[in-house]
Amino acid sequence: MLDTWKQFQHHVHLHSFTSDIIILNSSSSATNHFQVYPYPHPYRFIINQPRKCLTRNPFLLLLVIGESQDVKARDTIRITWGNVSNYGDVDVMMLFLVGISPVMTGAIQRLLEEENTIYEDIVQQNFLDTYQNLTLKTLMGMEWVTYFCPNASYVMKVDNDVFLNVNYLVHQLLHPDLPPRTNYFTGFIVRYTGPIRDKESQWYVSEEVYPGDTYPPYPSGPAYVFSGDVAQKIYKVAQEIIVFGVEDAFIGICLYKLNILLTNTPRNVFNGHKIDYHPYTFCNLVMVHHYKDNDLIKVWQQLWRKGVFVC
Repeated sequence: MLDTWKQFQHHVHLHSFTSDIIILNSSSSATNHFQVYPYPHPYRFIINQPRKCLTRNPFLLLLVIGESQDVKARDTIRITWGNVSNYGDVDVMMLFLVGISPVMTGAIQRLLEEENTIYEDIVQQNFLDTYQNLTLKTLMGMEWVTYFCPNASYVMKVDNDVFLNVNYLVHQLLHPDLPPRTNYFTGFIVRYTGPIRDKESQWYVSEEVYPGDTYPPYPSGPAYVFSGDVAQKIYKVAQEIIVFGVEDAFIGICLYKLNILLTNTPRNVFNGHKIDYHPYTFCNLVMVHHYKDNDLIKVWQQLWRKGVFVC
């Protein structure tokens, strides 16, 4: 079976020992494993915004990951950090990425289509909207950028339970006054971890799907940002390797195969765990996980007072 693998020897020092990273080609027999998703596969756009970038060159495209039935989260984001009219002359665009609801499918789909008629900010493909399909949802975003917005300077994938400080991201990290970078990818970088082999874990990955005992460095899933060219490269390389459900680790594997190194950021600007609100802290970071709905609104009202950003 080893001759069906494309093996990359990537020697990573882990507390005094060296480990191999092994990436399977999509031609491997492991594609029949229940944890492997059909990919490449002709997933179809059911709701789309194909003309969104025809007359625009967005500096930053926000791709917000959430569930199709979670209208409250989308509405909250639209009136907080997703209100792109707040960002002045910097062209920021936002889209919500969803799949097909596995419950009350017809009713939720009708509501989703009505919502999209109002806001025109939803993109959907015909896979089930489940946690296990998060990788497919992220790849849908990469596909959308590739075909409908290849002129975006930067793209951010962000979950819908995140506080996002777009001003800090744009002006302190990305710098619209400078030429856009290429092969750029950053976030909270996870290193020195490997696949979980416990079958009871929602992040379980079998040895058939990922034989190596170490993942390449990868960006923590709640939010990461990258240059527009990288979206196209990830979409292309994902056609060649095994796609599985640990989305952030899978993105790290794509970057590894592309020889794209993750860029370090200042400490504590990407926060994967919830931290208590403090105005100075929240003015000087990119994101904090686990802020949603009313919690997000409360923080936002502290930072945006009478339409003015207090930072």
